[in-house]
Amino acid sequence: MTSKVVEGFSLTHAAILDGTTGAEEVDGDIYGVRSGTLAVDTGNYDNTGDDFVLSSWVWFNFATITVQAGYVPFDTIALLSGSSVVSSGTGTSDYYSLPLWEETSLNTPPKPVLLRVPARDKDGVVRNLDFVLYRVQFGPMSFDGPSYKSGLLLNYTGRAVMSDKDETGALLTRKAIGRLISRPAV
Repeated sequence: MTSKVVEGFSLTHAAILDGTTGAEEVDGDIYGVRSGTLAVDTGNYDNTGDDFVLSSWVWFNFATITVQAGYVPFDTIALLSGSSVVSSGTGTSDYYSLPLWEETSLNTPPKPVLLRVPARDKDGVVRNLDFVLYRVQFGPMSFDGPSYKSGLLLNYTGRAVMSDKDETGALLTRKAIGRLISRPAV
């Protein structure tokens, strides 16, 4: 029996899901994840009277994800931009090409995303902590570098918004940005 109390480490995995299969069947990896963040945009309002705070209202708007990758995965870029990878040649003469920052790549349909963090429970049992975001709208990708010793890094940024469907397209009883899963490490 494992504990419901877990501690997470660093991001090791980011995947864009296909919208029909669940987070349990990951596909579409962003390879070579170097770093990533997940931050919720929150706000609050204090209702005041007689020079005192009488009540406080809090809310969230969206969550922002950022992923920095050390590889340039052409299939993932095509998925995010709505374009196609063109290839030609065979063997060592093959090459791959796709449009870079094309006007039609803006505002592509949102995709579900999984972010995985290795974890362990309070008793030391190894787990995975998965953040599943149901509806992520990605912005244009950017590059850092190339620079000495750091190489070329690819940056993805997306905004996860409220959704009435989960990552498989099934209706939710309440709107949500995503879900958090603690599962055995495989």
